[in-house]
Amino acid sequence: MIRASGARKTTYASAGRRNVRRPQRQTSPYMYGSEAPGDFWQEAAPIPIRKGDIENKIARRRERAFRMNLRNAAFMGLLVAAVTLILIGYIKLQADLTRTSREVAALETQLTEMRAANNENYASINAGVDLEEIRRIATQELGMKNAEKDQIIIYSDKKEDMVRQVQDLGR
Repeated sequence: MIRASGARKTTYASAGRRNVRRPQRQTSPYMYGSEAPGDFWQEAAPIPIRKGDIENKIARRRERAFRMNLRNAAFMGLLVAAVTLILIGYIKLQADLTRTSREVAALETQLTEMRAANNENYASINAGVDLEEIRRIATQELGMKNAEKDQIIIYSDKKEDMVRQVQDLGR
């Protein structure tokens, strides 16, 4: 329906879960300029307004606006404080991350140096071992003998690279 003000009346129809806004069907024909009733275009009589009413209205609006401005300023202040705290926390996290990264780099350097020193020590130990001297001491001084062929048992297991003996092997 079209009202005299030109606004169309709308209704809300339920479609599933949402309300869908649909215009109501026009029940009366549209009135073009000169077809409108004569009193339609006449201006309404002015409403008398007293000067004191206007001043009171203006004062109330100013007071309300001032209160809203104070509220908005307080809200903005709280937001600025919250954002500041969040940014300070973020900067602290970044500083901690940078410090931790430097510590990790220093520890990795230390680990590399320790591995190099370990490899040097291992090589010097292996170079100082004379297997023939060990064999001579074992056989001559300690009385050890080489194993005979019938004493050697060959065992292979593909699952593990280590063999444990839990009991004596029978012959």
